[in-house]
Amino acid sequence: MTDEPSDPTRKAIVRHVRLTAQEDVLFAGFCQDAGITVSEGFRRLARSASLLGPTFSGEARAEVVALTRQVRAIGVNLNQAVHHMNAGHVVRGEDVSEWLGDAYQAIVELDALYRSLCSRSRRRAIEAVEAPAP
Repeated sequence: MTDEPSDPTRKAIVRHVRLTAQEDVLFAGFCQDAGITVSEGFRRLARSASLLGPTFSGEARAEVVALTRQVRAIGVNLNQAVHHMNAGHVVRGEDVSEWLGDAYQAIVELDALYRSLCSRSRRRAIEAVEAPAP
């Protein structure tokens, strides 16, 4: 009998962190203001510091969702075009070309947004680590 693969998103690793009372109060306040748990705050810092990319929230999340929705809609159009072609119908080359151009542009925008968010997140993490203690 083989073991079933575990859920890769399961949070099974526990790290213990020692903080001063002031650090704890300030970080807990930061997390409360952001509407996240302290554990989520530490996970976000760890993701950012280890180059896994930022956790998207707020306006950044809305931008990523909007661009992803555009790519999905274009994919649906292309899928429908392929179904029509497979059924023997004629699909205008100009339409397919336009959909591919739209898909390319949305992917370029999504990539640029993601890269800028990652670099900003990484820069903030480095600044936070290098900042002198209060």
